[in-house]
Amino acid sequence: MEIKRYLTQHDAAILCKLAESLLRLGEVDFNAGEMLLEILATSIILPEQVQKKDHVALFSEVTYCSINPDTMDSIVLVSPQDANQDLARVSVASPIGLALIGHRVKSIVKVTSPFCPAHPIKIIDVRSLMHVE
Repeated sequence: MEIKRYLTQHDAAILCKLAESLLRLGEVDFNAGEMLLEILATSIILPEQVQKKDHVALFSEVTYCSINPDTMDSIVLVSPQDANQDLARVSVASPIGLALIGHRVKSIVKVTSPFCPAHPIKIIDVRSLMHVE
């Protein structure tokens, strides 16, 4: 099995707490908590204070393009409480956030949602907005 995602310690801790919180919601059509647990279980968690600059993390500005149709866009991946559509701040618990987190520049990932068919996007660039010391 090829590991395709890398998470910082900080991101893994936030995703774990978020998954726990979302799983308490119980029966809903789409529970991102289950997907977050799967992401955590199949990702490599990096050592303390280490971040891969070419991988998507929380508080990263991500430029991506949709494969069909070919369009480019940028978002900032944030915690759900910081999401703001007008500022292009997208929750990590959203379908696109779940698809992007931990993946490397040039990766093609599938955005899946219970409401729309899956569609592939390619990560063009990642720029961290959070300083890691």
